[in-house]
Amino acid sequence: MDMTLKVTSALSDPTRYSIYLFISERKQEVSVQDIAEEFHIHPNVARLHLAKLEEIRVLQSEYVKTGKGGRPGKRYISSEEVVQLSFPPRDFRLLSSLTIASLAKLGEEGFKALVETGYEYGKSLVNPYLQSHNLSLIELSQAEKLHILSEISTSIGFTLDESMTDADQIKFHYDHCPFNENAQLEPMFICGLHNALLKGMFETLYSVEEFKQEENMINDCSTCRYHVIVTN
Repeated sequence: MDMTLKVTSALSDPTRYSIYLFISERKQEVSVQDIAEEFHIHPNVARLHLAKLEEIRVLQSEYVKTGKGGRPGKRYISSEEVVQLSFPPRDFRLLSSLTIASLAKLGEEGFKALVETGYEYGKSLVNPYLQSHNLSLIELSQAEKLHILSEISTSIGFTLDESMTDADQIKFHYDHCPFNENAQLEPMFICGLHNALLKGMFETLYSVEEFKQEENMINDCSTCRYHVIVTN
């Protein structure tokens, strides 16, 4: 309960919450000065916000030599700590772990069921978005489709970063996996689920010729990277 109060108190401040989102969407270290300049606040205020976020363990820090002499500077980066609040308390992480473990015991059939569910869910995310924004699929440009994919991705916990597009190829990556804790336990199942979810989203908006994952954070890569070939 004490930790819950600390978390709610720390994240209730709008500026502090914005700082947390800013850092969590970047996979690189930031300094007090970086935050002060980004949010137009005094460095002492930035330092206080960062200390509060580190106290609830959503950030971690280390001292890094600047190469300019003098004392090492403190740098902050998002941690792997998951903040989960519910009232009254519920342990959804445990439930998901048990569910995945049960499917894993079923072997190939369990994997197939998980992938099918992920694919169907990915597709189901797109049509309600189009309806709520009064959009027609046949009238969307590629840029608009990518924007839709990015917005939906963000809404379910990960930021999709586009790296290259042309008429028939899309390359994108993301640096923070919303399923990371479960992926550490059952990587094949969880990565299969996530890939199927993404594929379902893409195949609702495009005619997909090839959907390929080129890098995976589970394999000690710095990011999860994809290459998609579409025909329209």
